[in-house]
Amino acid sequence: MTFKTFTLACGFSLSLLLLNACGGSSSPTQAPPPPPPPVSPAPPVDLSVQGLDGLIINKLYQHSGVLVAASDAGVFVQSSSGSWTAAGLDGYDVMAMALLTEQHWLASSYQRGEDTYPDYLLLESFNGGNDWHEVDYQFGQAGENEAIYAMLFDQTSQLLYATGIEVLASSTDMGQTWKATHGDFGGFGQPKSAITQSPDRQTIWYGGQGAVEDGILYQYDLASEQVVVHTDLFPNPSSIKAIHYAPDDPQTVYVSAEGGIVRSTDHGQSWQTILGDVNFRFYFDFVIDPANPQRIFTAGWAKDFTDPQPLIVEWTEDGGASWQRYQYPEADFFGGVRSMILVEEGQQQVIYFGLYKGGIMRMPLP
Repeated sequence: MTFKTFTLACGFSLSLLLLNACGGSSSPTQAPPPPPPPVSPAPPVDLSVQGLDGLIINKLYQHSGVLVAASDAGVFVQSSSGSWTAAGLDGYDVMAMALLTEQHWLASSYQRGEDTYPDYLLLESFNGGNDWHEVDYQFGQAGENEAIYAMLFDQTSQLLYATGIEVLASSTDMGQTWKATHGDFGGFGQPKSAITQSPDRQTIWYGGQGAVEDGILYQYDLASEQVVVHTDLFPNPSSIKAIHYAPDDPQTVYVSAEGGIVRSTDHGQSWQTILGDVNFRFYFDFVIDPANPQRIFTAGWAKDFTDPQPLIVEWTEDGGASWQRYQYPEADFFGGVRSMILVEEGQQQVIYFGLYKGGIMRMPLP
């Protein structure tokens, strides 16, 4: 007998009771709602279109100076000239990747079976995307794989981590076999698609949405195997989308979600809202300037799957005390942002934006 994993959008109150009993944090400190940030007459730097128009860029990655885009139409790599070229898996919706080495890549995807249920896949390339093959792997229970929504590779320990619906799992053989590190395979809820590791590699953070459209964030201590569950960081419904540490402080962690951005300066003991009152706008990602950690850039996505929307870049120079915003003037443009990455090109810091149906945009920092 085979089992299918179903997700629930509402009506599973027991899970909330269990989560709240696991040491969930209180709501972040809320300041009075600030006035809407002013619209800047000019961007902080120039924005330029990089191609892949019409594609959904699920996630941007970098390894050894090479930029890689996971999209709903396969994998793409930035060439030395700055253009984007196909790197395999044409026609696959690539949900997550792990760049294990410069040439060894993993990608999670799916195909629709005859019964219309998705068959989840893990695909592997040993030559930087030139060739791919399916991995004979087990990520799930009862002999059936569930979706992998995010992956993280700890190069020091050579452990690969991945998230599903209600599980954080680890692999010691580069994805062939998986062991539940926290949670369980076959759980109820929504995808946990955000993951990061602390600078000392002792804590794994992961999160997404719970069973009743609640934003949920897990803080898992690898040494003690204890977990702290953070709930109510954002007004629900919400979903955790990105987790990043401050480049200058291993105790400071930022989290973005549907609803804005929050920050903890004491490694999760307390939280402060630095970008809120956004009417449930999704913030899938953000970047922190390593040369000036008080300078943070983000860009959101209105939950619209069919119509164009403007690209609105938002940034703070003072750690979130005040914000500026710039709206890209192109009309009829799919400007909703699903991924951001900050890279160094020569002596310059550059932000790339992965858009929903809008391809990729580039923005060098001054």
